[in-house]
Amino acid sequence: MKIIGGCTLLLAPLLLTRCDIPKDPAGSLDAARQTALQVGVTDNSPFVILQGDRPSGLEVALLEDFAVAQGLRISYRKGSESTLVKMLENRLLHIAIGGFEKGSIWQSKAGFSAPYDSTHVLLIPKGENRLLYELEKTILNHPR
Repeated sequence: MKIIGGCTLLLAPLLLTRCDIPKDPAGSLDAARQTALQVGVTDNSPFVILQGDRPSGLEVALLEDFAVAQGLRISYRKGSESTLVKMLENRLLHIAIGGFEKGSIWQSKAGFSAPYDSTHVLLIPKGENRLLYELEKTILNHPR
């Protein structure tokens, strides 16, 4: 029995490298690579500022760093918080930004990233793993 357990421990890393971990059940990251990262934005300064043709703000800068790291183009879509969350649920967006807090009312309807400061998170569709994994790598490396 010890031999089988030892072999399992030795083979586990090899088996994991053969798997597609983390999973991307909806293929969102691959779809974003083929077309564009669909990002929903709602006006909430200093996180997202909607003025002129292009949004700006702290979270826009964070996502632009993510897009550069992943080789993605970003397509922004404006809307209210509730509209953006509905779009996430329908998988019309990959990410929603706008100063969302980790204890927000949207946690039952959207997935949350790790906080990029002590409170604020980015919203993603529930069930996204690879997109979230890559996004959180950027969050961890982003200056605070």
